[in-house]
Amino acid sequence: MVRRRLAAFACAVAGVALALPALAAADAQDPSTNPCRDPSLALVCPDLTMTPPSDLHVVRAGGSVRLEATNHIINIGQGPLELRGTRRPGSHTFVKAYQAIRSRTRGHVFFPEAGWIYWKAIPGQGHYWKYWRAARFELWTLNPDGSHGRLVRIGPKLSYCFRDLDRVHSWARTPRGAVYPGCSQDVTRRHMQLGVSPGWADVYPFSYHENWISVTGLRGCFAFVHRADPDEELIEQREDNNAGQRIVRLPPRGGSVAPRGCPGAR
Repeated sequence: MVRRRLAAFACAVAGVALALPALAAADAQDPSTNPCRDPSLALVCPDLTMTPPSDLHVVRAGGSVRLEATNHIINIGQGPLELRGTRRPGSHTFVKAYQAIRSRTRGHVFFPEAGWIYWKAIPGQGHYWKYWRAARFELWTLNPDGSHGRLVRIGPKLSYCFRDLDRVHSWARTPRGAVYPGCSQDVTRRHMQLGVSPGWADVYPFSYHENWISVTGLRGCFAFVHRADPDEELIEQREDNNAGQRIVRLPPRGGSVAPRGCPGAR
């Protein structure tokens, strides 16, 4: 029995998040070990995906060239993504997160080792409690058949509130109103709860802090990828549908990165 399954049963009984070792990457990527597929747990799991980068803007910052983009993390799963954490006395920056997943037979099952919630500074706005490594911006070279070659750049955007901002689907399982609000700006807050309901999206416009990737000095065709849960710290129905991409040609010409003649471009 893999460690996540052991953690699930232990936490279901104890009702707390336990400090257990992180799941090995091989286990996380193996569908047969996914707790969402365990009938004995009867979990109603989330499933995160990201839309392709949109509202692309080329900007210059000193001697560098940046490609800005609006991004959407959407929960297309059966149940909500919910993360909880309790700040220990004397700790002001990082809070260990655990994931709460609803079960059809046993209330909530709690999974430890679900990453971190931390006190994130946003210039001009102050600080927020956000989830670290919620997503990542990536730039990949393209092979002649349009598949990914090498990962050449990673953007600075990693942190998200995990909130219900836009209702993008109208499924029966989609709540009509927001369940998870914007992230807290209260530094004294002890108990954290972040999440995204099924059919809802957490959205950040292209102009938001760190919503860019450097394209300085690059030439040719690339896949610009927005990837949710890049380190696979969250339990989801599927792990193979987390990313959305847009093909771009660099360097920008006239502020445009239109993929003229690039493999895989649409």
